[in-house]
Amino acid sequence: MIYLENANVSEVFSDFIIDVEFDNDLKQLTDDVYKLKDQYPSQGYSNVGGWQSPGFSPQSQVPESLSKLQWDVYTFVHTVIGRRFHKSISKEQIGWWTSINEKHCYNSIHHHGRTDVIAIAYIKAQPNSGDLVVSRNDGSTYTGLDDDNTYSIPANAGRLIVLPGHVWHYVNENNNDDDRISVSYNFYVQLKWNG
Repeated sequence: MIYLENANVSEVFSDFIIDVEFDNDLKQLTDDVYKLKDQYPSQGYSNVGGWQSPGFSPQSQVPESLSKLQWDVYTFVHTVIGRRFHKSISKEQIGWWTSINEKHCYNSIHHHGRTDVIAIAYIKAQPNSGDLVVSRNDGSTYTGLDDDNTYSIPANAGRLIVLPGHVWHYVNENNNDDDRISVSYNFYVQLKWNG
């Protein structure tokens, strides 16, 4: 006989989403992103119909508000990943870019490949400007065990979302007359060599 009370159930291979508010100057950030838009043509990676800046690094010459936000996001992610996974985030390997989604524009489904951790900071987002949708990307999507294979997070100005880079995600169409503006980051775990 098999006794149910003797069974051990383990949850394995779970992912995480961290959702936190930030209090940087949203108006200054918004103004500075529009200045970047005036300087650079759209790169159009995952942005459909909107504008995406080229990629920037910590060494890039960018407006101070964006440089400060990059440092604040790095510090937060470095601290959280250190506490949760006992890993360090590299200061040298940071990539980031900005996106402006006008009405009816969106970000198509994608992931960030080998990137360990990504973060999305919403600096301008009105109600109904589109949710960030995280989509499950493992074999369970082909089974009948789980009915819910997506998780939605409304885009709100002053909200930072952090998740693993391998997770598939997209942002729904902006149905608001105002632009939705975000800054996205790629972070990498710093490898420690034992020589």
